[in-house]
Amino acid sequence: MKFLAVLIVTIFIASCGYSTYNQRQIEGQWFSDSWTSDGEETGMRAWLAFDSDSTYRAIFNERKEQGTYWIDGYKLYTHAEENEPIVVKIESLEENNMILEMNRSGVKEVLMFTRANVTTVPGSPDILDEQ
Repeated sequence: MKFLAVLIVTIFIASCGYSTYNQRQIEGQWFSDSWTSDGEETGMRAWLAFDSDSTYRAIFNERKEQGTYWIDGYKLYTHAEENEPIVVKIESLEENNMILEMNRSGVKEVLMFTRANVTTVPGSPDILDEQ
């Protein structure tokens, strides 16, 4: 009986902590509104595009990358070509807003994004164009 009570409490605590997300929720283009490091605005910006075939394209300031992605619960994994996978926490994911949290060398960074309102944004970054 004691084991059953501990099991029920454990399941309850585990279910209260984090939301789980899926790939369909993140598909599309996202533009950063804010990027903070240790609570201070960095002035850096990002553009992300998540496609339905589990590939992504990204621009972080001037750095471009592309690769594959997957979601496991509240964790977003990105695996850029020729790099190790990176994991970030999905703090919040709503229809048009997303907050990602990561830890860079012990410093908490938070990125806030807004979803693009259309499938193709005129003038949006083209990750494959190496002008």
